[in-house]
Amino acid sequence: MSVPRALCIHDLSCVGRCSLGVILPVLSACGVEASALPTALLSTHTGGLGTPARLSCAPFAAQALAHYEALGLRFDCVYSGYLAGAEAAQLVRRAHELWPAARKVVDPVLGDAGRAYRFVDAPLIEAMRALCRSADLIAPNVTESALLLGLPADASPMTADAACARMDALRRTFGCAVVLTGVALKDGRHANGVQALGGAPQLLRYDPAPGAWPGTGDLFCAALAGLSLRGETLTDSAALAARFVRGAVQAAADADADTRFGAHFESQLHLLMRPKEREKTPCSQ
Repeated sequence: MSVPRALCIHDLSCVGRCSLGVILPVLSACGVEASALPTALLSTHTGGLGTPARLSCAPFAAQALAHYEALGLRFDCVYSGYLAGAEAAQLVRRAHELWPAARKVVDPVLGDAGRAYRFVDAPLIEAMRALCRSADLIAPNVTESALLLGLPADASPMTADAACARMDALRRTFGCAVVLTGVALKDGRHANGVQALGGAPQLLRYDPAPGAWPGTGDLFCAALAGLSLRGETLTDSAALAARFVRGAVQAAADADADTRFGAHFESQLHLLMRPKEREKTPCSQ
């Protein structure tokens, strides 16, 4: 059986467990050959480590795409996340055009906790909507789902019916499968919502892990993409991805780690491996 290959179009934060620094090993653990296409280079991530040094990689990324096209490379998945602006979104659109048969996964990084991120403006939101329309799977959080649908960016607790209606609105608007992350429910629990294309929405409830850790969204979406790409159902992929992230956060909390540097995902990678591979891994003992 051939190993699926994914083209990952994201930024690279050199310090802090997020972006390409976590996406590549997570996809590898899922049995996916991960190819990196950085859109920007940052000295650190932007979550509490000061103002990072930043370098746009857009010209390089455009040349890299042209090189891959000339080589006749095949990608089974084009997976995009944080985009610094509309120029980076055009790179993703170009990749979608070059590999039309690839599974297109879009993590529409736009905001959290009821507000858009500082770098987000109207052109970027519209560009992200365009990418979602060409996607096979999108994985917004509640705030991002509101921005994509033109709703107020409110992260207040929702009823289960409201969360399912939000997923259905996303599916109808963008014509793709949806995983809605980080839903705070009015009953005090949390959930991730899952709706396959043509299926009914469902909620996978969970108890939140302690603390706020940057990069958990990247960990979740990378695991979701990798597991679904190797053939797991969308529901099973979302459930295992959530278990993996919770384990990573708990491992960091147990170590009394500095939250700014992200969750300790390394010790949890065995959870994503196929059972036969997991048996060979010392970490799984």
